[in-house]
Amino acid sequence: MKKTFTKIVKAVTKTRPLLGHVHYTNERIELTDSHVAIIEELKTPLENSFDILINLNGVPSVAHYPELKRLVPTDNKNIFVIDIPILETIAKINKKESYIKLESDGTISGQKVGEFEQLDGFEYIAFNPKYVLWLLEYAKESGQKEHITIELDDSAVIPAVVHFEQPETLNTFIITPIRLRDDQI
Repeated sequence: MKKTFTKIVKAVTKTRPLLGHVHYTNERIELTDSHVAIIEELKTPLENSFDILINLNGVPSVAHYPELKRLVPTDNKNIFVIDIPILETIAKINKKESYIKLESDGTISGQKVGEFEQLDGFEYIAFNPKYVLWLLEYAKESGQKEHITIELDDSAVIPAVVHFEQPETLNTFIITPIRLRDDQI
């Protein structure tokens, strides 16, 4: 199991036991802590149908897991290419802060972290640095070392999405933004 999977599941095992599992079906593997979610869809689903939750100790559960595919925004119009090393440095420096805010000029705290390929009404979005670090760790586990492309809505409250294509899976990482107060904007 990927390190990022373990971190996400561990983060909620005690506080939200249902989410403290990895959900396996013949079509996908998925998990969430309610702030981030990972969905790895098999390009070729397995023939025999199954649906099982397994916790970090390998113990199966019969609980009903939330339907994560419905959380994936499909109309995020803003496409931002992130420089992984720069964003990772900024997220690590600010990991004790409550949020980092990406501005429409491609900066966080005045530091350029990437370029918009497509910009349509986007002003800003804020994320918890811990979840940004999880995203970057997952990106590296998925073979992305330099850049990732994140899809953003023009609203600062719609989750952002990053897609990763692997030889056998199409992977989606969803990260929810933090709502900022007027004095934080």
